[in-house]
Amino acid sequence: MMKLWMLLLKLKIMHKALITYLILACCLFQTTVFAQVETVKAEADQAYIDEHYVDAAQLYEQILTQEYISAEVHFNLGNAYFKNGQIAPSILNYERALKLSPQDEDILFNLRLANLSVKDKVEEIPQLFFVTWWHVILQALSVDGWAWSVVISLILALAGLILFRFSAEEGMKRLTFFTAIIALVWCLFSLYAARESYNHAVNDKRAVVFASTINAKSAPDKKGKDLFVLHEGLVVTVSDELNGWVRIKLSNGDVGWVEASNIVSI
Repeated sequence: MMKLWMLLLKLKIMHKALITYLILACCLFQTTVFAQVETVKAEADQAYIDEHYVDAAQLYEQILTQEYISAEVHFNLGNAYFKNGQIAPSILNYERALKLSPQDEDILFNLRLANLSVKDKVEEIPQLFFVTWWHVILQALSVDGWAWSVVISLILALAGLILFRFSAEEGMKRLTFFTAIIALVWCLFSLYAARESYNHAVNDKRAVVFASTINAKSAPDKKGKDLFVLHEGLVVTVSDELNGWVRIKLSNGDVGWVEASNIVSI
């Protein structure tokens, strides 16, 4: 029995040591990857400053292949493509940067500037005012921003309840109680907004046209009737896929089919 106990104890110690080793290995790997990314980013930034936009774009793309998610990198990559006259990839990366940092004025300005180069000028169908307001509220913060709002408001709610519990003065009890209630309501709202923002980012069906010129068809077939013409850089919404074709919808409500290879998802 004693031998069995000692064996189990050794196995437990080895198990803890293995977990510790794996944690340290993961930390070391992440540190190494981050250092490599910073090095490549510095090279990309310098290439952009030196007006070597093709080299800069290649280096920024290299960073993104490391699964490094950064609004700044997508923004810089969009700038490099735009400076090189590549409208579609610049708009694609501005849109991706905007998903990570929805209120960044530099990203918004450069995206509007790039869209001026798109040949297609499609008028959007007006939305109901409360739908527009809701989108504005959701875009006030990123997903991470709403998550931090949840954490901070929850802490304030708990602090208010604790102070309410231990306060003797009637005025202080009233103040802390209402503070806790307001913070809790905001916490729940932030939680809902974070979920909606996350779903919007993950389930984003928009894509950018990369072909210089394509015809939208009435059916997922090259023999389908031509409905309208699309040009490089236009943002469309994908609603269906079939045999290498996608059904797209424009902001004015027009729908048609194009080959999937002509667009890139945002």
